[in-house]
Amino acid sequence: MITDDIPLDALARSWEEIREGYYDFRNDAYDRTVLECAARLAADPGGESSYVWTIGLLMMAPYVAWAPGDGVVPEARAALEAADGALRGRACEHGTHPYREHEAECDEDLARQLCGLSDASAEWEENHPREQWLCLRNVAGLARIALDIIEPGSAPDVPPRLPIGAQDTIDTLSALLHGYPEPGTDVDEEISGQAAELRSAKPADRPGHLLVVMALSWYAVSDFVRNVSVLDELIAALEATLPHYPDATCAHDGHPALPRSGPNAAALGIRLSSSGGRALYERRAHQPPLEHLLCPVVLADITKKSLSALRARRAELLGDAGDR
Repeated sequence: MITDDIPLDALARSWEEIREGYYDFRNDAYDRTVLECAARLAADPGGESSYVWTIGLLMMAPYVAWAPGDGVVPEARAALEAADGALRGRACEHGTHPYREHEAECDEDLARQLCGLSDASAEWEENHPREQWLCLRNVAGLARIALDIIEPGSAPDVPPRLPIGAQDTIDTLSALLHGYPEPGTDVDEEISGQAAELRSAKPADRPGHLLVVMALSWYAVSDFVRNVSVLDELIAALEATLPHYPDATCAHDGHPALPRSGPNAAALGIRLSSSGGRALYERRAHQPPLEHLLCPVVLADITKKSLSALRARRAELLGDAGDR
C-alpha cells in the first residue's frame, strides 16, 4: 500500500478535517499531520505516491496559510517545491490537465477524488480521466496550487483564487454594514483594522482597500459609530492615501459606477485588494475594465469625499460632547 499501514480513506478524512477547520489557530495535532505529510512528500517528491502527499498538502494548505505553528510553513513549502521541481518537466501526451481548471470550490471534492485515484476499479465520473489526474505534470500543477494558497501570487499559471480568509472578511463586513454584526465582532476594532490595512497596503492593493474604507466611512458617519478615535483612524488612513493620487487626471470619457451599497462596495474592495481577486474580477464577462473602475481620478475623489464626510461627523460628535 502506497501509504504504508495508514488507510488512505483515514488520511483523507484527517486532511479534510484540517481543510474545513483551517482557522483553528496553532493546532498542535494539525501541525503534526501537516509535517508528517510534508516529510512523506519530501522523502520522495518524484515517486509513485507523490500524488497522495501533494493532494494532502493541497487540502491542508488553507491551514498552513492561516495559522500554523512554528516551522510548518517552511517544511510544507519545501516539500511542495521539491515535488514541483521533480515533476513539472516530466513528458506526457495529455493536451490538458485537471489542475488548470482547479478553482477554490474544487477543493471540496479532493478527499473523495483522492480515494478514487488509488483504486483503479473504483467508479470514476470526474471531468478528466484518472490517468490525467495521476499524470506527474498534473501533480506538479497541484503542488503549485498549494504553494499559491500558502503564498498568494507565487504561481501565475494556476487558476486565481482569493487569499485564505478573504471571504470570511467579506462576510464579517457585510454583516456589520447591514447593521447586524456577527456575534463576537468588535465593530470599532474591525473598522480600525481596515483603516490600518489601507495605510500599509502595497500600491497594487491600495485601491481595493480604499473601497473598503469608503464603505466603512459611509457607516461611520451614521449614528452607528460614536467613538471619535475610530473616526480618527479612518481619517488618518485617508490622509495618508491622498498623496498617492496628486493632481490626478485621466483621458477617460467616463468612469463606471461603483457599488452604491456599503456591503457591495466592501466586498468588491476586499476582492480587488489581492492579485488573485483582481484576476478573478477580470475573468468575469461584462465587467468594466479595472483601469477605468480604479482610475486615479476616481480614487482621489473617493478619498476627498470620504475625508470630508468623516471630518464633518467628527466635528459633530465633538460638538455634541461639548454641548453635554
